[in-house]
Amino acid sequence: MSEFSSFDYIFDAVLVVNLKREIVYFNHQANIFFKLPPRLMKQKNFVTQISDSNDLDIEEWLSKALLSFDVLISPEIKLSIPHEADLDYHVVIKLIPLQTEKGANFAVVFHDLTVEKTLHLKYREQMEELRKTHSQILQADKLTTLGELTANISHEINNPLTIAAGHSEIIKDMLSRPNLEAKVPRLQTANNTVIESIERVNQIIKNMQDFLHQSEDQKEYCDLDTLVDSAIEWIQPAAKKANVQIRKQIKIKSVALANRIKLEQVIINLIKNSIDALSDSGKTEGAQILIGLSKSDADHQTFIDVLDNGPGLLPEMKKNLFKPFQSTKDSGRGTGLGLSICQKIIESHRGRLVHLESKIGCHFRIRLPLIEVYSYTRNDRSLSGSVSQKKILVLDNEVQILNVLNTFVQDDKLVFIGSSDPVDSLSFLEKANVDLILTDFSMPAMTGSEFAAKAREKGYEGPILYMTSTKNIEQFNKDKITLNIAGLIVKPFNKDDVMKTIRLALKGSSDV
Repeated sequence: MSEFSSFDYIFDAVLVVNLKREIVYFNHQANIFFKLPPRLMKQKNFVTQISDSNDLDIEEWLSKALLSFDVLISPEIKLSIPHEADLDYHVVIKLIPLQTEKGANFAVVFHDLTVEKTLHLKYREQMEELRKTHSQILQADKLTTLGELTANISHEINNPLTIAAGHSEIIKDMLSRPNLEAKVPRLQTANNTVIESIERVNQIIKNMQDFLHQSEDQKEYCDLDTLVDSAIEWIQPAAKKANVQIRKQIKIKSVALANRIKLEQVIINLIKNSIDALSDSGKTEGAQILIGLSKSDADHQTFIDVLDNGPGLLPEMKKNLFKPFQSTKDSGRGTGLGLSICQKIIESHRGRLVHLESKIGCHFRIRLPLIEVYSYTRNDRSLSGSVSQKKILVLDNEVQILNVLNTFVQDDKLVFIGSSDPVDSLSFLEKANVDLILTDFSMPAMTGSEFAAKAREKGYEGPILYMTSTKNIEQFNKDKITLNIAGLIVKPFNKDDVMKTIRLALKGSSDV
């Protein structure tokens, strides 16, 4: 029995080579892998006679192993078999040094990943196909919604156009009359009315374009109050026609990390369902829809609520509410895809869309994770455990600043954790480790100094950077000593200045 016969019991192809790189042994699996019977395998002296790769210089790699006598593992490579023109493998090659009575040898183990690779590629193709199909369904749902609202939108466009046309006639009439100077104030008023009317039409058209825009699943920091206003403006014509009043109840200023267009689509869908329910119920007076924004610190969630005072849902409807093709509307009036699509959109934001029991009407709630938690967990790099992936917490109450800075750090290997609320940031620091904090100095809830002091009290010892204008440099110089503030980014800033300051602070440099 050969001293290498134990390799016959493993499922990978194994070749044993000596220090001259000659094949001295091969296991049974090698015959299958290289498509050669034992008689022909014995005629092959070197590994390069039976395998080749454009991804790895196997001869050079073997030489390196022979010199170091260390275990080496290749990256995943594409391996071709010279005598089998149409045969390629995806493999990882392992070189294992062997010390025997007859001298030093190496086991060359070919770990075949071809099946896994093929399945993975097919899985990716299928997922891409599903993604495209889902995107088409979303777009179809948008077009359905748009089609149902077209009459109301047309009315909303006709009104300002009629006003603009009327005031244009007034201007034309005044210009044709004498004593023009005396009419200047009236001309200015009429001209301003025309401009305002045209701007109103432009805004309606822009809202339609934004709504119909088939965007990729890019998420950005969004002000939820502004997003709700945009959704209400979109659906307001339908509400007016149905004599339904839409009110807001905003308990907090909240920011979400979301695909703005898709999240707005969900809110529009929920409001539209309420309008249809109120209209179908025959309620002509006091019909109301309430849009609420609130937050649960205990659950680390932001809530968007849509409530109406309509008839509510029948018990049998509630069981299959979020299943595809289950509609609460009469036959021919709905596809039954609306709530199913809405649920999928919210789930893609790591949230949930739920129906809550209420004494009057219908109550839907969108639950979204707080942006600090979502920013942290959505990034696969933050979960990799790699020391090189530095995590920075960026605090600013302006979403535009968060989005700009998020764009800046994308080219570096940094995990961006955005926050718009100092209290939420401090709570997050109790639960997660970050390598650097970049905070705005002038915020409504507390100043950068107050935030830095509380962060230090909670035990955060890493670098803290301020973002501020030149008027706060004196305070920065004080905090640099008392709070160990690492550096300052002066507004307005550019990408180079920001990234240079961040890199120096992460390195612990005193030149920040």
